[in-house]
Amino acid sequence: MSVFCLVHGSAQSAEGWNLLVPELEKRGHAVIRPTLPADTRDASATHYARIIADSIPNDVHEAIVVAHSASCAFLPLVAEIRHVSRIVFLAGVIPQIGTSILGQIQADPTLMNPAWIGKNPVTDDDVAREFLFHDCSPEVQDWALTTRRLMFAVRAMTETCPLEKWPDVPASYIVCADDRTVQPEWSRRAARERLGIEAIELPGGHCPYVSRPAELARVLTELA
Repeated sequence: MSVFCLVHGSAQSAEGWNLLVPELEKRGHAVIRPTLPADTRDASATHYARIIADSIPNDVHEAIVVAHSASCAFLPLVAEIRHVSRIVFLAGVIPQIGTSILGQIQADPTLMNPAWIGKNPVTDDDVAREFLFHDCSPEVQDWALTTRRLMFAVRAMTETCPLEKWPDVPASYIVCADDRTVQPEWSRRAARERLGIEAIELPGGHCPYVSRPAELARVLTELA
């Protein structure tokens, strides 16, 4: 059995993992789902990372931390705060020492889908359906819309990465082949160049824990 700590992104609450959790549990795993604050615009990435680290019980020594989308910015910081067995980037930006997440996006036009930039999937149903849940059935889309919640991690996204060196922890990257937010080719390249690994490929869009939870659970189980 492994313990997975699932960290939601900036546009959904922890309820967004609801379809994935039973798929992991029936494979014998335990799941932790921290809730990140939605009202701390000025909180640092380290603040969010500590919330994630503190959500893992003290007697769990081998947690696998999976972060989605914007929350990938916190992953290496979690590994700096406490021991974890692996960090998994799911369709997200990899932090880079010496710059900010926003700085990366501004400097590299291949990172984000230009059509996505400036959109708000939390307040606009059509945007959420087109960019986040386009590969889901209408029924699943309707459910997923109820899990939306905006995380105002403004400082965390604009501050220079606080890492002095990359933590010594195994890392994996899962790229979604039809992602309409973070561009898949950037993800593949960044995984090779920054993490020294080949990205694990999943079909479909930005939120595979919604659109194909069984497939994602299989991949996570293989990593465990």
